[in-house]
Amino acid sequence: MAWPAESLIFAPLRALLDVDPHFGYCSGTKSITRMDIKRETVSDSEVKLTITISPEEVQPFLVTAARHISEHMNIDGFRRGKAPYEAIVNNVGEMRVLEEAIEPMVRLHVAKALMDEKIESIGQPRVDIEKMVPGNELVFTATVTLMPEVSKIASYDKLTVEGKSTKAEEKDIEKAIKELTGMQTKEVRAPKDTEVTMDQMVVIDLEMKRDLVPVEGGSTQGFRVYMQEDHYVPGMKDEMLGMKEGDQKVFTLAFPKEHFQKHLAGAPVDFDVTVKEIYALESPTVDDAFAVSLGLKGVADLHEKIAENLEKENEEQEKRRIEREALELLAEKSAFGTIPEFLVEDEVEKMVHELEHAVTSRGGVFDDYMKSLGKTAGELREGMRDQGLLRVKVALLLRAIGTKEGLDVSNDDVQEEIEKQLALYKEDDEARDKLSSDAYRDYMRYRMRNEKVVDFLLEKMVKKA
Repeated sequence: MAWPAESLIFAPLRALLDVDPHFGYCSGTKSITRMDIKRETVSDSEVKLTITISPEEVQPFLVTAARHISEHMNIDGFRRGKAPYEAIVNNVGEMRVLEEAIEPMVRLHVAKALMDEKIESIGQPRVDIEKMVPGNELVFTATVTLMPEVSKIASYDKLTVEGKSTKAEEKDIEKAIKELTGMQTKEVRAPKDTEVTMDQMVVIDLEMKRDLVPVEGGSTQGFRVYMQEDHYVPGMKDEMLGMKEGDQKVFTLAFPKEHFQKHLAGAPVDFDVTVKEIYALESPTVDDAFAVSLGLKGVADLHEKIAENLEKENEEQEKRRIEREALELLAEKSAFGTIPEFLVEDEVEKMVHELEHAVTSRGGVFDDYMKSLGKTAGELREGMRDQGLLRVKVALLLRAIGTKEGLDVSNDDVQEEIEKQLALYKEDDEARDKLSSDAYRDYMRYRMRNEKVVDFLLEKMVKKA
């Protein structure tokens, strides 16, 4: 599980304040001096603001909008961008200038209204223009979604998650050594009269049929079967025991009930197997010479190094486990106000993209993966909904606990982290521009702050093994 959902919960006013650079002089809310705001509660999660802007307040935006228009058109007697306001209005009309000014004007006044009314909102406001007439006041409504409330933060001082030992067990060390020798195993062609046993690799031609109809993807030549591995249809390897090169055998096996291909799950399937080649598997002996070939001092050193690596892996897995369990427990014991559905939907969408990335990064095709699940896109999203809601709750909790405990990160810490990432993209100007943006700085601050809150909670909640 990925924690937390920063992009959903931390919705700074910057999105409202990013206006076209042509409107540079009104790049913040300080220039706004007069507007009337009426506040109306729509529901537990929504507030509607009716905002009235006087003609005097509108005028500076019109002047800037007119200049912007003039930069993209020819007006007799003037260079582009140099015509006076009156000449531009006479050329294009007052309404055209007002239409050009409306978006940045509305965005800035909504941002100022939210700050004045001390409203913590999330997502983009829904704006409806009520009155827009040249020379008159501008009236519009902005309906905003309120930041969901954490009405009760569970007592994290009293909640406990049991830590587990990360010490490498002997069986895991032996398994790792076996896998290591397996990587250097040689496949040696066996004599033709050799019988198939469980310690070989066997090359076969295979055809599978169900009710005399070939199974899609069930026919293959030169298929390699490693007899010591367990991921084949149960019973197939047992049927192959004793066969020799050139032998053919037909047998029927039931596919596993949990098989990903639903039409085959639990169904009887006919297997037609022809043994083409048999190979003995010769693995190196685990001795000092083998360890030295790996750059180590001997078997004891090999054992020690593998144990160290396994313990590092165990520590990472344990950290993820206790983090997940602690945050899930905290969310379960806490209480929340109304959580807007769009937050959950957005988080589910992120989860789908994360899953798609995981599949494609391993060389898979997401559509094929979906077919293997036997689910539609809608069914997949519905199955993720509870997890999406949990992730939103966790993000809300981290925000609330960070505020309660006064946990934050300094500008220097954020800059240091950004500098580390910039160092990785010295030749990529596009990436460097994104990493240097205010939006990315906000994202990095929230991510680092959340990590700090999680570390704080784990110190409080985890009972070490």
